[in-house]
Order: sequence, then structure tokens, then C-alpha cells
Amino acid sequence: MSEQKHYNKLSLTHETSEACVVFKAGKNCDGYFTTNDLMQQVEKAVAIFESKTNGTATVLFMFNNAPSHQCRAPDALSARHMVKGPHPTWTHHKGGLKMHPARFSDGSPQNLYYPENHPTMPGWFKGMQRIIEEHGLWPEHGLPSQCLGFKCQARCSDCCMHRVLFTEPDFGSQHSHLEEFITSRGHICDFYPKFHCKLNFIEQYWGAAKFHY
Repeated sequence: MSEQKHYNKLSLTHETSEACVVFKAGKNCDGYFTTNDLMQQVEKAVAIFESKTNGTATVLFMFNNAPSHQCRAPDALSARHMVKGPHPTWTHHKGGLKMHPARFSDGSPQNLYYPENHPTMPGWFKGMQRIIEEHGLWPEHGLPSQCLGFKCQARCSDCCMHRVLFTEPDFGSQHSHLEEFITSRGHICDFYPKFHCKLNFIEQYWGAAKFHY
């Protein structure tokens, strides 16, 4: 499992007493509602809920499957775009944060970067091969970085380096930024099924609002 993140609770002021956000979308207005905007709104909502319940209740947040709802935190685990060997500056997002540690099978952390006092590669990203070797999963015949066109064989878990990491429990259980934040505060986050608008109360609410408007 990925490391649980800790977030500072917002101090409640007149600015956080209402979770509703008025946002005029469009490049000539407020731009577009990004994942960062959503995270700020959810932080407000959690702070308001906790202030009203004094820690005596748990809130269930429900979201649809919009891409912004599924985005991962900047330091989240992801084997996508990983390089094979050591690299002095590699991060998942160019110029972004280093990934947080992965986990070995016994639950102990696995740092994906060499320590800063390493004699030859201080702070370097270890690379996929070294990460897999530390798990004891590197085969004698070696592995390609990825299958041609990312088209791995069906039900195969060791055809390439990316596939090995994708199927590791810590990488596979990496949650979205939303879910990580909400669960770190002791609440529940869930998502509606894709393409099932009749099961999604948000669609019904929007329909009713448009009718009355």
C-alpha cells in the first residue's frame, strides 16, 4: 500500500464556511476547473463537515468518473514512463516531485531513489531494473523495458519491466489524489460506475436544476 499522506486541516473562516464555488468556465473567464481547484473545494468541504460534527461522524463523498476525479497526487506511484536504468533527475512529471516510497511484500518501504549520500549517484532515480531486482523478481534472462506498443500478452505478469511493476500490489493499489486525501482524514470516498448516468444523483440534480431554471 502507498504511504498515507497527512494534510493540514484548514482553519475555518468566512471563506471556508461555504463549500460552493462560483466558477465561470472558459479561457476568457476563470479558465477551467482543474484537479487542483477540485482538491481545494473538497478540503473546504471536509473542514466544514468536521467543524459541524466535532469528529463524531464520517462523511461519504461520491464522485463520477471524470478524468479530474481520477488524477493521482504528484508524488503517487506510477510505472508509466519509468526509465530502465538510473537517472539523475527523473520524476514522473517533468520538474515535479519525486515519487513516494513503494512497498516490499513484508510492508517495509522501498525508496525508489538512491540516498543523497550515495557515493556515485546521490539522489538519482534507481530505474526499473534495480527496483525489480530489490524485489527479487529479476529473471536470469532479463526483461525488455516494455512490450511492443504496450501490448502485453493476456494474463502475463512478467513479459516486461513495466508489466512487472504494474502488477505489484503497491503500484496496483495506488489511489487517486481525491481518495488519498479523503481517507487520510478518516472519511469515505467512492465513485459512480462509468456510463451509468441513471445511477448518478449528480445527473438527476443537474436535470432538475435546469428544469427549474
